[in-house]
Amino acid sequence: MSFISACCNTMPVKGDYAPIGTTHTDAQMTYYVVGDKGAPCGIVFAYDIFGLHPNAYQVADLLSQTGLRVIIPDLLEGKPLTPADLGNPEVFAEFRNNRGTWEHNKDKFRAAVRVLNSEGTKSVGTIGLCWGAKLSMVALADEANGFKSAALVHPSLLTNEDFVAAKGPILLLPTKDEADFSEGFAAVKAGPHGADSYEERLMDMFHGFCGARGDFSDPEIAKNVNRVISLSAAFFKKTLA
Repeated sequence: MSFISACCNTMPVKGDYAPIGTTHTDAQMTYYVVGDKGAPCGIVFAYDIFGLHPNAYQVADLLSQTGLRVIIPDLLEGKPLTPADLGNPEVFAEFRNNRGTWEHNKDKFRAAVRVLNSEGTKSVGTIGLCWGAKLSMVALADEANGFKSAALVHPSLLTNEDFVAAKGPILLLPTKDEADFSEGFAAVKAGPHGADSYEERLMDMFHGFCGARGDFSDPEIAKNVNRVISLSAAFFKKTLA
């Protein structure tokens, strides 16, 4: 299990998007939240390796406009990877084996669910980009974590074995750069959550386009980001109802 090459070498873009939600800090974490407080359905958003990039805020805000309450726990605690880290295998190995693991991040995931529950949002899913998709997948493997479904956008670090452990429906949205997950996804489709699971490979897009590496002013990228939003909204509407 390793980061795909595109994840280790593709630069993030600069952005100046102004978020419409609010940021809070409690005893367990700092988090961003947006959307109608107490909405019936909500999602925990796991960003990519560049953390709270303007694009992460914008995608969260777009998702919230579909009726979801969206929370982004700051998993990297204000210390994301940087352009200077790209191409450095030691940095990525340390990240993968330490602060990028589920064990390191599970408390924040669970705390994010509790925040949503405390506001009145009882049905919760998760969406993850890049490395965040790995966390979302692992989160779905244990019903005690409180997640009903997971959307995985240009995932990194996933293996076919990860899919077998899923305890809910999966929306899988890889690009041309990610591995072939057909074996793992076939296992999901053959299981109890297969009818509500869906895969679409966005062949015109590259790893990271929906996160920090995407230039949202590019019409083709914007079109595909909106496709991700549309598919995710429909998926969560169905699986969190």
